[in-house]
Amino acid sequence: MPAASRGHGDVTKMQKYDRLAAGRFFTPVVEVAAAYVAAAITDAAATEGEFWALSCLPGTTPGRLSALTMRATDILVIYRVLPKVAASPVDALMIVERSTLEEGFGEREVAQQRYPHLQFVDSDFYGAGDDQMMVRGPYDEMVAVLGDSVVAGAARALAQRMMGQGRVLFWRGHNRMLADHALGRA
Repeated sequence: MPAASRGHGDVTKMQKYDRLAAGRFFTPVVEVAAAYVAAAITDAAATEGEFWALSCLPGTTPGRLSALTMRATDILVIYRVLPKVAASPVDALMIVERSTLEEGFGEREVAQQRYPHLQFVDSDFYGAGDDQMMVRGPYDEMVAVLGDSVVAGAARALAQRMMGQGRVLFWRGHNRMLADHALGRA
């Protein structure tokens, strides 16, 4: 269906969605975004576009495919690996609550041993506070780790804290067509 006939917003957002949907990165983006939304955001459909926004092919950073933003912070970023690597052409990073993750695993090293293809590193993303940690790696590993109750709990704790601070500031970048997939509405 052509972008203009879908009735989901401005033409630029529709064109970006169409470009992503027509390419090989669409499935990885949807899988990571859907896993994150399911694991971390309570009542995601009711808070969509108001407390969190999901961008589609934002022009902010080369290689960025999508970002899920809360307040002014990119909590989840999905991007092409540059240069392209055959094993995983798409990676992702997410910010989680460090204390919840370390308490759940006992220590960070346990998480690293359980998920050796992922990195668990301290982070200082603007707006996410002092109690944060970045988890990053290949998209399929990120989808899998979001199924872990400890990691999901750490993602949910940070998401609740961020959304509790107020509405997303970059709501204009929200792409409802991509969010429809992340929310299982498409």
